[in-house]
Amino acid sequence: METPKEYYYTYYSYEEWGRGYIGSRKCLCSPEEDVKYFGSYRDKTFHPTQKIILGIYKTREEALTAEVILHEFYDVANNSNFANKAKQSSTKFWLPKEQKIENGKKGGKKSKELGLGIHALTKEQLSENGKKAVRVMLANCSKEKLIENGRKTYELGIGIHGLTPEQRRENGKKVKELGIGIFGMTPEERRENGRKIGNKHKENKTGVCGQSKEKLIENGKKTGKINAEMNRKNKTGIFGMSIEERSKAGKKSKELGLGIHGLTKQQMTENGKKGYANGLAKRTKEQKAENTKKLNSQKWMCLETGFISNPGNLTQYQKRRGINTEKRIKLENCNMWG
Repeated sequence: METPKEYYYTYYSYEEWGRGYIGSRKCLCSPEEDVKYFGSYRDKTFHPTQKIILGIYKTREEALTAEVILHEFYDVANNSNFANKAKQSSTKFWLPKEQKIENGKKGGKKSKELGLGIHALTKEQLSENGKKAVRVMLANCSKEKLIENGRKTYELGIGIHGLTPEQRRENGKKVKELGIGIFGMTPEERRENGRKIGNKHKENKTGVCGQSKEKLIENGKKTGKINAEMNRKNKTGIFGMSIEERSKAGKKSKELGLGIHGLTKQQMTENGKKGYANGLAKRTKEQKAENTKKLNSQKWMCLETGFISNPGNLTQYQKRRGINTEKRIKLENCNMWG
């Protein structure tokens, strides 16, 4: 029995006085006889009754190439005169970004309902797969490549960079509720992992361990400034909290012994001395002289006796007389005191 001959062609099917559709087709009869086929369109409101053969080709690749050129020329994905919802691009369809996002959401919702893909995995399997993926990525990417990829995702608004602050917070809550990542670990496991990661960076001199003290300080200032600006702009962090909420958070920290509330009085004093010493060490002779001048130009008044002097002298004055050194007030307009 003789094998039927294959034909490849591009066509334009259309509604009478309506929209059209450009596509390519393989058939086992001559294209002129393939009269019942009007396209693989998904738009249910499109009802073509006519078809024009635009070109006949020897191979599928040639027909696809012609279809790509026609789709690009008429911009069929965005042209309201066409029922095409996507552009053909050699072996796959090109979709607008919005359409891709919408399709992704629909696919994810369907997978969740049917328990397919990641929704069919246990919490342990998800965690293990995530670890494997990270190991593979680190093994196949250089440090420079990882940094470059991170920049690209930021510029293109991919992943968390494409989410609003509200969406990020919502995702964070979901992750916490499901006990994924660090939320699925005990405090001891988190500390142990932190130590391992820190020691690894120390050994390899990567991350903060690969930077000089000056670079760390400079990066810290830049990061702090950027974060503050973003939080202020998006009203996140402390900028998204009311005065009452900040006060409540502070009380909670004190109750749980977090931050400075987790330090003893001796530790606070020691840290203060170190910070003061570091501050002095970084100042030049001129800066120290300028700071001393500013300090001595301040005028404070003892609330019990009315004695006025600079901060240092007033402290000695009050101590000699057994007066609480907090009983003082700063005089803003020093000129009036001569």
